[in-house]
Amino acid sequence: MGNALIVQRFYLKGAWKSVFFLSFGFIIGVVYVVLIFNLAQYSSNLTIYQTTRGSSNITCTFDYYEKLLDELSKERYAVLRVVDFIRLYRNNSLPQDKVIVILRHDVDFSPLLAYKMADLEMKHGIRSTYYVRTRGPYNTLEKRFHSWLKKLSSSGFEIGLHYETLYYSNYNFTEAEMLLESDLNLLRSIVPVYTVCSHGNAPKQKYVNYEVFIRDPSLYSKLRIEGEAYLTVFQILKELKRSGKISEYTYLTDTYKRDIDWIGILKNASARNIVYMLIHPDNWYM
Repeated sequence: MGNALIVQRFYLKGAWKSVFFLSFGFIIGVVYVVLIFNLAQYSSNLTIYQTTRGSSNITCTFDYYEKLLDELSKERYAVLRVVDFIRLYRNNSLPQDKVIVILRHDVDFSPLLAYKMADLEMKHGIRSTYYVRTRGPYNTLEKRFHSWLKKLSSSGFEIGLHYETLYYSNYNFTEAEMLLESDLNLLRSIVPVYTVCSHGNAPKQKYVNYEVFIRDPSLYSKLRIEGEAYLTVFQILKELKRSGKISEYTYLTDTYKRDIDWIGILKNASARNIVYMLIHPDNWYM
């Protein structure tokens, strides 16, 4: 009887072990299946995203940008930096027999793509404006970026400050002005800076960064700034249109990677038309 109880307990203990391991194995199996399913869904979404990006962004490619530069290289266009446009307007010297194109770049996140874009422009004999951040995800003083800025400036490109000081001061205007002066001094320790451009830190900000100039217009002279890429340029464009000195102006931007028939719009433009082009290198891919 004693031996029988021992044997019974042994088998009972073994049965509980079997139940435990079977249950544990079942749970692991379920977890594994769930993980695989989720991973498959993630991979599927990733593939869809890549496919969508490749199929919808027809124009935001460097191959297309080369074609765009080929078009801009034609005699019918006068491609200007932001500072050129402002100076020619103030001197009453804007060309009347060409399509005027103001070419501007905001370097938000990717200096490497900006390098590529500037190289292509240099090969086509085109000079543009690059606005760079001093508070962004890249280091303005990093050796390669520092050298690139000096090279661009010495090659005839305009380097401007893509400022965001109102946002970083938590919308304190007094502090924002001090930060703006500090950031300008930093960038000017590398290259000359003649114009600045407000950066959009968020879709809905309490104030747009260029509000500092609206609140205090004396900042232009105080900081030795010839103009702001939004405020000054659009003020001039509206004045030119109102006075009849130009027949039309068009503002083109690749914000949100939207597809634009850049070349088609340029071809349809005529003399006394101005096309203001904002191109973010981050939005274009190889």
